[in-house]
Amino acid sequence: MMLNKITLISTLLFFLIGSQVFAHSHLAESTPKNGEVLIEPLKTISLSFETDLEPTSTFTLVNSNGTAIPLSEPTLEGNQLLGTLEEELLNGDYTIQWKIIGTDGHQLEGDIPFTVQLTESTTSIKGSETVESNGQATEEETPEPIKEMTSEPLAKTDESQDASIKAYVVPGVIGLIIILGFTCYWFIFKRKHA
Repeated sequence: MMLNKITLISTLLFFLIGSQVFAHSHLAESTPKNGEVLIEPLKTISLSFETDLEPTSTFTLVNSNGTAIPLSEPTLEGNQLLGTLEEELLNGDYTIQWKIIGTDGHQLEGDIPFTVQLTESTTSIKGSETVESNGQATEEETPEPIKEMTSEPLAKTDESQDASIKAYVVPGVIGLIIILGFTCYWFIFKRKHA
């Protein structure tokens, strides 16, 4: 009889505590992905979350110096934030900094680092020079120099995945502690009354 009560109480506490943690919205998918090296020009940034978002949710794109990169005002479509780049990104390191409020009212934020490493053929050609040869004017295209990349490890921790794992592990551990506590109490109670 006592074991049934302990089991019932433990189960209820587990679900009450767990539902608070599970309710948070976490990043499910992004374009570009965390730590991705892009070899094609990026036109649109897309962030998908596990639940619908509030209208105040937003993100910004910054380069390695922390300077914001111009992009269209992020649009919200259910659980997705979308933004279009106004200009093609140069080779280098970038970070998407997102701040969202889920339908549960909790504010979350995170970063998605990625690298742009366009090859010479995909880099846009800018500028031209006029060269005179034998009295005729000709135009030569001058490719924009490609920025040299630093060798950084590509494997970066996905903070959103870590947060998602913690959201499931923490209530599980708390539930186990509660169950163990009630079980110990039950054994002590049973020994005293035996």
